[in-house]
Amino acid sequence: MKDRSEAKRRGQSPIKKSTAHPYAMIEHRVLDSPAFADLKPSSVRLMIIIARQVTKKDGRLNNGHLHATHSYVKKYGIGSEHTLHAAIEDLIAHGFIYRTRSHGANKVWARYALTWLPIEDKEGLFLCGWSPCAWRSWEPSEKKPPRKICKPLPAEIAVSPDDSLQKLQETDLQKLQTMYSMPCSVGKAPLFRLQVPKLHRQFDHTNSPYPRHQLAKTLLAA
Repeated sequence: MKDRSEAKRRGQSPIKKSTAHPYAMIEHRVLDSPAFADLKPSSVRLMIIIARQVTKKDGRLNNGHLHATHSYVKKYGIGSEHTLHAAIEDLIAHGFIYRTRSHGANKVWARYALTWLPIEDKEGLFLCGWSPCAWRSWEPSEKKPPRKICKPLPAEIAVSPDDSLQKLQETDLQKLQTMYSMPCSVGKAPLFRLQVPKLHRQFDHTNSPYPRHQLAKTLLAA
């Protein structure tokens, strides 16, 4: 390898090795914001995927013409369409991306813009609600209070079933005994059925010639 000074003396230009590579255009102020800290992991991945598409064409950024189709993002680790849609809505809600054109009927994919970059090519875009750096205006929503977990009672407060029966009064015990010893039928009206003045014709077996119906009549009269 020739020395640089010697190459300069001989009039030879040193060989320049380019180490520049394309990179995702995400500014540090975006990464340091509270809105970025509140993003879900899938939303962070999608933001990087969208930022990777930023390039210059004819000296203008293509911001506003970026897309997030499922066929494109699945090779970067987002395999579910449900995860993709949830990540898009999360980024829009936090103000990092803006939908510049919705999905069309002729299989035209929706387009998005990164809010921290300018939109230089505005042809065919809808920018009525466009707000630059909308992530600055994001505020955390009120979180729901945590659910209360019922803790078990201490041993000195907890009451066993035997102790609870002992604490019942005598009248309560009598009611329990009466309830369990109550017959299934009282008079002509069976238990849990309202007494009607006259039974329906299909249940009236007064003049039935069959013995079992006469037996049923005798049991009801008892």
